[in-house]
Amino acid sequence: MITTSYFSGKSPKSRRVCIAKRAPFWHGPVAKLFVPSNPWAEDWQGSFRADLVQRFSAASVLADYLRQIEAETPDAILCCFESNPEECHRRVLAAYIQEQLGEIVPEWVDTSPKQGSLLG
Repeated sequence: MITTSYFSGKSPKSRRVCIAKRAPFWHGPVAKLFVPSNPWAEDWQGSFRADLVQRFSAASVLADYLRQIEAETPDAILCCFESNPEECHRRVLAAYIQEQLGEIVPEWVDTSPKQGSLLG
């Protein structure tokens, strides 16, 4: 399942896929079609949504792209830099995927047992 998060979070590095405009330190996979053309636009949400509509002419094109990402990075976590998901294009992307494909793309949550836990 694809999820979203941010680079400074504790998500597993092996599952991260960059969707940020600039990530000079990142040397892993990049989902270029999920990178906003102008993340600094006054209406950044509308601008990014317009990017998605233009890039994915049909839901099947979006589904194919997601399958490609998952084939290269199983259980991919689409990452950018904004820690607050409500102020980030990754949640616009998640809403678009749900709208087009009916698939929910949640924010990644660490479900690993915590040290000192009775279960861990």
